Amino acid sequence: MLLPLALCLGPTLASAGSPHAPHEPRTAPSPRAVEVPAEVRGVWIPNSHSSFFESRENVAAQMQLLADAGINVVFPVVWSKGHTLFDSAVAEAVVGARTDPRYGERDPLAEVLHEAHRHGIEVIPWFEYGFADGHVTFPGKALVKHPEWAALGVDGEPVVKNGFPWMNSLAPGPQRFLTDLVVECATRYDVDGVQGDDRLPALPAEAGYDPETVARYTAATGSPPPRDIHDAAWTQWRADRLTDYLAVLRDAVKAVSPDLVFSMAPGAPSWALRDYLQDQRTWVERGLVDALHPQLYTRDMAGYRGMVDATLAIEWLGKRRDLVSPGVLSSFRDYFISTELALGSVATNRERGFAGEVWFYERGLVREGGSRGRDLRKGPYRERARLPWRESLEWRPAAVVAARSEVDGEEVWTATAEVTGSYAVWVQDAEGSPWRRLGSRRLTAGHATKLHSAQPGSVAAVEALIDRRAERE
Repeated sequence: MLLPLALCLGPTLASAGSPHAPHEPRTAPSPRAVEVPAEVRGVWIPNSHSSFFESRENVAAQMQLLADAGINVVFPVVWSKGHTLFDSAVAEAVVGARTDPRYGERDPLAEVLHEAHRHGIEVIPWFEYGFADGHVTFPGKALVKHPEWAALGVDGEPVVKNGFPWMNSLAPGPQRFLTDLVVECATRYDVDGVQGDDRLPALPAEAGYDPETVARYTAATGSPPPRDIHDAAWTQWRADRLTDYLAVLRDAVKAVSPDLVFSMAPGAPSWALRDYLQDQRTWVERGLVDALHPQLYTRDMAGYRGMVDATLAIEWLGKRRDLVSPGVLSSFRDYFISTELALGSVATNRERGFAGEVWFYERGLVREGGSRGRDLRKGPYRERARLPWRESLEWRPAAVVAARSEVDGEEVWTATAEVTGSYAVWVQDAEGSPWRRLGSRRLTAGHATKLHSAQPGSVAAVEALIDRRAERE
């Protein structure tokens, strides 16, 4: 995710009544019986400048802090530094590894899904690197296997911008790769949507001078592309091709399930079209996005209000603020958002009629034991909120915790769900031990169902998580 140049930071290497008790979502009244506001309370989870993915235990502990803060959707990175953070045959075929080797045999996305869904938090995987093949400090391997995929500049050389080598996002090969990667993730995992970024779909303005693109442009216009990389007609022609690809990608995701959210976190409208060929206005006008998260990163209240007002002054954005949940900078390297700025940013978003906000990134809400998250939970996140793209909390209810009883010398674990559906049954053999999946059950709201039986003392806990993936198969 790129940070605005105004911050003088350049692009990140990884691109951000009474309060409820920590476990209250699991014992709250039926989602059908509670009127709740519709707000995005999201957070990005990168794998740089963050300890989130360091261990399975860390994923669980920090997700608990996010749940305590009132977060209702997380955007974990799943495509970064040339590798996936989920088990991917598509990635293996191109980059030679099914997941990032730094995580060993672990599946970071599966861990995030389990912990987030236990708390009733939606998970929308974030394909942060998009068409960038790694970075010069951690080179990717897609362009090693497919050098013909490289984006070429006017000099005929591969394009590397801000340290990121680029695949040619106008070419069929890279497009198929990214589409297959996104669809594989959406199909194999019980995710709640997918998210593109300032690199998906995108292409540096310096690129597009490969022979195939030159030939297509020449055939369409009668003349070759100008050497001026910012020529208006040349910029718009390439942007239109990327918008067409976005439509194809959306259709592919919605074919998996129309309930999957198609979210985009592009660069700032002031420079995204000119520099990265992201025509967000057309995306919105064509109805290609379900949620839009412009990056309004600043470090003071006056600056944030100014960026919000500048965003709303863009006519097409001001008319569709129901789609917009701005990115708010909560932490970056040594920076840590103040309580005043965090609460003030949320208040500004509510006053301006935005759909919510997404924090960049999770470290700002979990550091100091979650102090800033507690500020949010005591204040604007005091009450639970459904996501604007859901009609109720029923889509992703928190875990159903089974009750234990003893019958004929056995422990019997029984649960009563508030939402009818297919559920994955999970067992914890000892307190603090890893959860293991037992299988699936169909639970009917209001009816007690036996989930498991075992020898007394052999099981510490049993939970059931609604499985939307199973329901669509």
